[in-house]
Amino acid sequence: MKRLLALFFVLLGCGLIALGGAMLSGVFFLRGSDAPDAFAWKPPLESVDARALAPGTILLPLTGTSAGDSISAALDQAHLENAFAIAAYDPFLADSARLGALLQLGTRYASAKDTRRSALAFQTAAHLATLSPALADAARLDSYLQASAGLRGLGANDAARWVTDQAYVLAEYTPALQREQRARRLEQIANAYTALNAGALASQARAKAAEASTASATAPITGTRAPFVPTFGKLPPAPEVETAQARRVKAAKQLQDDLIERAPKSAKEWDADLIGALGDALIEEDGARQAYYDKQIAQTKDDAIQLALRRDQIAWLALKYRVARGAFGAPLLTDWERDRAAIADEWSAAWDEFFQLAHAQAARLPEADRAPAQEDLLRQEVSVVRWGWYAGQPEQTILEKIGEVTQTLIDAAYPELRLDVIKRNNRALYILLPDDLYGRGEKALPK
Repeated sequence: MKRLLALFFVLLGCGLIALGGAMLSGVFFLRGSDAPDAFAWKPPLESVDARALAPGTILLPLTGTSAGDSISAALDQAHLENAFAIAAYDPFLADSARLGALLQLGTRYASAKDTRRSALAFQTAAHLATLSPALADAARLDSYLQASAGLRGLGANDAARWVTDQAYVLAEYTPALQREQRARRLEQIANAYTALNAGALASQARAKAAEASTASATAPITGTRAPFVPTFGKLPPAPEVETAQARRVKAAKQLQDDLIERAPKSAKEWDADLIGALGDALIEEDGARQAYYDKQIAQTKDDAIQLALRRDQIAWLALKYRVARGAFGAPLLTDWERDRAAIADEWSAAWDEFFQLAHAQAARLPEADRAPAQEDLLRQEVSVVRWGWYAGQPEQTILEKIGEVTQTLIDAAYPELRLDVIKRNNRALYILLPDDLYGRGEKALPK
């Protein structure tokens, strides 16, 4: 995980300029028929290509290896689709690590001449940068700039323009940048507009950069507030779960070792006995976990412990749902594949309980902290829905709640940009806007 986080900041720092130059050289271009829709969205887990999953690292999440370490191992071996699958399925991978993985995947897919997957990774990264409440605006901006450079290099100019517009609004209006930071980002945005043949906007951005560089050094800067994180209690002891989990980890490692040793060319060549042993272990662990969650949730009154139980349950159901979708490279449990819809419903129900508990904690905060905490949770909630993990919650319901909280923050003159939605061809495009542009739709975009 530390290696992945370090890589994220390196990519967003000095590597940004190098990537932009390489991409602008025009090495990779999408054919018109291959260009992704700049404004369409589908959950990343629906974009995982099971045929491209590499056996050597695909089972790492089942062996007890952390998500961050699993992504690093997959990237080290150029198992790009394996890394994408973890970013698509793991619910509690830190946003910074998920974003770093997606940005690197965009670059690596481009190098592998897989331009469509590259564009998907860059667009997904930009989308996450907008929705995440955990990122500082400086990191958010760098993510936009890197995604824009990558998309331009692929010839996906509509998508690049949308991401560049988001960067421009954020760089101009965020209260959280020092004048040197603002001027530097605006100059980079001007260069991006020049590459997109948007000369008028390039000139505007350069004028804003010059204005920012000469602004008063004493101008007030709003520090980035810490995002709201619910309080999690300590999980009650679970010896039956631990025993079953150890059996599953052992079975997964045995199958993984066999895959590394034999390097089968297709899922049909995986060892049936080892698959069966892993399937049996998964069923045993699922039974132990269900009994544990049912018992502990029924008898626990402490909401922090309840929240920890739901988080643990969600993490398990993420693995279970991935198995049910056949996203571990081979069919591991046909019974779960048949029950995929029911597992998805179970996962959604766990998320519903999780957010109810988290919102209850936010509601007990001091009044000044309440609305910002609610906003953070709602942004996380809409991200979870869009990632395909919380199918039972209508996105429009969350948007209505975000609108209510946003009005509270506007009335209180809370110093930050607001999450807004611009509708284009009946598609929801998320963007961060200042109060003066909030709710103005397409009119809020740079012209």
